[in-house]
Amino acid sequence: MAANAAVAVARLGGDAVLWSPLGEDGIADIIRAQLLAEGVDVEALRRFPGRTSSTSAVIVDRRGERLVIGYRGTALQAPSEWLPLGQVRSAGALLADVRWQEGTATALRAARDAGVPAILDAEEATAEILEALVGCADHAVFSERGLAAFAPGDAEGGLRRALALGAQVAAVTQGAAGVMWVEAGAPAQVRREPGFAVRAVDTLAAGDVFHGAYALAIAGGSPVRDAMRFGCAAAAIKCTRPGGRSGAPTRAEVEALLAHAPHPR
Repeated sequence: MAANAAVAVARLGGDAVLWSPLGEDGIADIIRAQLLAEGVDVEALRRFPGRTSSTSAVIVDRRGERLVIGYRGTALQAPSEWLPLGQVRSAGALLADVRWQEGTATALRAARDAGVPAILDAEEATAEILEALVGCADHAVFSERGLAAFAPGDAEGGLRRALALGAQVAAVTQGAAGVMWVEAGAPAQVRREPGFAVRAVDTLAAGDVFHGAYALAIAGGSPVRDAMRFGCAAAAIKCTRPGGRSGAPTRAEVEALLAHAPHPR
C-alpha cells in the first residue's frame, strides 16, 4: 500500500522516498525496478537474505471491483533498526501502512518527534495492531474494513476512539461516497467530503492513491478539508483506469477535475 502511495505522490509531482524490507528474490527485483521507473527513491529498500518479498494476484470484475489474493512475504517480519530516521526531519509528511508493524511504529514515532505530520494508512489488520499504530499517528485514515476491525459497530464512535488514542485527525474512506472524518479540536463535529461521480472500471489501489494524494497535500500545508478533497479527486480518476499504481493520475489531471467539479461547500 505504501508503495502504491509513493507512486501516486511521484505522479502528482512530489518527491517520494520509500522505506521497506524486501526478500532476496526475483520479486524484489521487479518491485525495485517498477518503483524506480516511476521516479520513487528506492535507496532505502533493504533486502534480507533468506526472506521473501510480498506479492499479490488481483482479480477485477466487470463493475471494476477487485479481489486481492496476497502472499505476505517474510521480509515484513524484519527488524527496523536500519531505517534512516535522520531523514525524517527533512520530509513534509510521513505516510506508513499497517503491513510492517515494527517499521511503521518506529517511523511514525520519529515523525512525531520531529514535528512532521505522521499519517497512518489504517487498512484492515488485527485490532491490537491497529490500536498500537493509531496511537503513534497524527492522522489515522482508515479504510471501511480497517475501521471495522479497529472498532466494530458505529463508525463515528470508532473515529472518536482514534482521537482518544492521540490522533489529531481520524478519517474513513468510503469509496464512491467520499470520506468522513473528525478532528481533535472539534471531536463532536463529523465532517464529510463527497466523492466524485465517475464511471469506475477498476478500483484497485484507489485507497492507496487517496492516501498518497492526501499525504502530499498535507506535506504542502493544505488544510485538512482541502487535502481530503484532493485525495478524493485523485482516487476518482484512478478508478476510471485499469491497473493499480499504473492508473494513478498526474497533478494536472487532478487540478482539472477540481476546477470543473462544483464544490459542495
